[in-house]
Amino acid sequence: MASVAVDPQPSVVTRVVNLPLVSSTYDLMSSAYLNTKDQYPYLKSVCEMAENGVKTITSVAMTSALPIIQKLEPQIAVANTYACKGLDRIEERLPILNQPSTQANTCFPNLDLDVCLKNNGHFLTS
Repeated sequence: MASVAVDPQPSVVTRVVNLPLVSSTYDLMSSAYLNTKDQYPYLKSVCEMAENGVKTITSVAMTSALPIIQKLEPQIAVANTYACKGLDRIEERLPILNQPSTQANTCFPNLDLDVCLKNNGHFLTS
């Protein structure tokens, strides 16, 4: 008898990252971050030191956590299944998640990010 290969369910993290709103917003922010680093050499060196620190810490954390993750794999799979079902419901109720950020922004045509940030005590521009 021939067996049918079943694709494993994608992780909820992968699904969230691949949502058009999330991925397009990430692309915009990544571009802004890289442009800022290119414009300000001193800031670039500080950011690169921070990035290297994060890479090192992440590597050590993953090496330490891997045995625990492997041991808890069945429980993680169950949690992932429930999280994916929850994400399905969220996607049904919030169709904006399936639009890129450029389209989603049209929902708030009068939103001025600078004003919004300043009103909350944050400053985007000088």
